[in-house]
Amino acid sequence: MKSIFTISVLFLVFTISTSVTFAGEHALAAHEHGSIKVGMAIEKNIVEIDIDGPAESFLGFEYIPKSAREKKLLSDLEIKWTKNLESMIAFDKKLNCKVSEASFKQIIDEAETKEAQAKIKDSNKKEAGVHSDIEAKARLVCTANLNGSNVTISLKKVFKNMKKLSIDILGTETKSVEITTSVQTIKI
Repeated sequence: MKSIFTISVLFLVFTISTSVTFAGEHALAAHEHGSIKVGMAIEKNIVEIDIDGPAESFLGFEYIPKSAREKKLLSDLEIKWTKNLESMIAFDKKLNCKVSEASFKQIIDEAETKEAQAKIKDSNKKEAGVHSDIEAKARLVCTANLNGSNVTISLKKVFKNMKKLSIDILGTETKSVEITTSVQTIKI
């Protein structure tokens, strides 16, 4: 278990050092709409998944959900990620992988949002300048070793605004894969 923690920490440090742009007190990463990054840290029968990207890529908007439809969309995606992850990221059935922990949340930089809103004079553009990200994590425990198995990625099928999807896998081998189709299988 110590080495999966080490892999996770290294992945987190790599992600932070390559993705986050700080401007004053602003803590959200500069982001490209439609672009999502997934990280998978694998050790034997355990996989930790981290997915980050602009909220627009997941929800179609970046502001705090206001309407009942927008709130339901965010809630439905959170439930899908936490309760039905295998519909988006599916490992070989014979591995019997079960989600032991999962979270899905929208992160909005309040200071950046207030600053942007203060500059907007046109009430029709009241949401301009708001930037938020989705941060989702999951930990799966399987009954067999994951090395050499397959994982099927269907994230583009679920998140229609996703244009670019890249996956970094850290395990016995380290590899990066660009997902180019709505459903794609990768060998771990």
